[in-house]
This record gives sequence, structure tokens and C-alpha cells, in this order.
Amino acid sequence: MEDSKMKAFLYRLYLWLIKGVPVYKIDANIKTIEHGNVLSGQKILITGGSRGIGYHIAKRFIAEGADVLIVGRNAEALQKAVGELGCKYLAFDVTDITQLPNLIEKAAEALGGLTGLVNNAGICNIDNGFLNVTEQSYDEQFLLNVKSPFFLTQAFVKYVTEHKVPSSGVVFITSERGLYPDDAPYGMTKAAIGNIVAGIARRFALLGVHINAIAPGVTADTINQPEKQEDAYLKGAIGKRFIMPDELAEVAVFLMSDASKCLSGEIIPCNQANHYK
Repeated sequence: MEDSKMKAFLYRLYLWLIKGVPVYKIDANIKTIEHGNVLSGQKILITGGSRGIGYHIAKRFIAEGADVLIVGRNAEALQKAVGELGCKYLAFDVTDITQLPNLIEKAAEALGGLTGLVNNAGICNIDNGFLNVTEQSYDEQFLLNVKSPFFLTQAFVKYVTEHKVPSSGVVFITSERGLYPDDAPYGMTKAAIGNIVAGIARRFALLGVHINAIAPGVTADTINQPEKQEDAYLKGAIGKRFIMPDELAEVAVFLMSDASKCLSGEIIPCNQANHYK
């Protein structure tokens, strides 16, 4: 045995015998990314997957070998997306909180198991300032952006722990708006998600559940479509452009892969440092 290894062994033995400090041996089981096979064997549920960021994440996950099920309220939009993606779908209202455990069970049944969850569904109401926020708008945004992903993640974690899934992942799609003070309900909901991610990541890390979030800047999606103008320019952004949903999908692939198991409780800003104001 090499001198350095012998010294390390004797030191650990000393800690155990003299001080009663237990010696743990944990295999990091480091994974590396192999393009086209990053998510092979994974079975992933994506909310709000019929369009925008969720659609692009689903497309990228499928390309990387995952079995994907997308969820949304609009059955027609889901069917159109599935025709393009070639995945499974469920028409489901994720604000029906009492039925979220049922959604997890249905997704697991459709996919033959469940290893991943992407909380993408969300809403941003234009309230035109703090003094104009209505109770209805406030409640609507907190219901879909906070309460729904909170309890869906709870149901997912219960599933993977009860079924002893050795490695599983949750990715929240939040926003740069949650990274700085905001008097709008939308920003408040995204800040709340950051707190939830950090809290539950610590609680379940030892069970093999890694939980992270992506915080995009203003993204080119079904609402903001700069590609129609063949120009991604965005005046107010530090990087002077929209963030592309395909870019966010690449980050989501990494966060859902086994190669990122050392990351949990992180919020990854995807906005070219725009949150540093």
C-alpha cells in the first residue's frame, strides 16, 4: 500500500478506535455525458409540455433517450405536440391539487415507472403595477406557479421513495424575476420556488433525489417570437437578446442527467447575467 494511502487508512482507524468517529465509504459513481444517450432509461413527466419551454425540453429529452409524458389542459394542443414529438400525453389540470397524486400514478403507469419531473407549467399575469394587482390575479399565479408544483413534487418524491428509485430528478422552471426584489405576484411566486428548491433538496439528497431549478431571462417562446422577425434582439437585456428555449433544454438535460448528481438545491440563471442589476 502506498504511504499516502496507508497514512489515510491509519488516520481513519485512529478516528474510529480512539474518538468513536464512524468511517463512511461512499461511492460517488461519477457519470459522464454521452451525446444521444444522456437520459437513456429515464421516464420523465413534463408539465406544460405542449408548447414553449416545456415543448422544447420534451423534444430534447426524447432525443437523449428518455421516455416522456407531457401534461397540459388543452387536449388539442397536446395531441398536436405529441404528433410532432412522438411521446405520450395526459390532459390534466395541475391546479386540481387533490388529484396530483393520481397524476403521478397515471404517468408512472403510462411510462412503466417514473424517474423525473419537470415543473414547467406557469402563468404570468400583466398586473400593471403593485396598486393594480387583484386578489384573483394574485391567487391564480400563486396557485399555478407555487402550490401546484409544490404538491406535485411532494407526490413525485413520495412515489420515487416508496418505489425505491435509486436516482431521480426534479427540475423547476422558475425565472430571473425570482432572483431580485419584485412587487409583482409573478416575481414573488418565482422567489418562493427558489426557497422550496433549496429546502426540499437538502431533505431528500441522501435518498438520491436531486432537485434544481432553471431561471430563464425573457425567452423566445409562443408569446415572444423574435424568430418571426429573424432577429433575437432584446433592448433591455444585458446580452441584448432573447434567451432561446433550445438553450434552456440543454441545461435541463444536464440537470436531469446522472452527470449532475452532485448538484442539488441550485437555481441556474440562464439570462447572460441579466439578474446582476
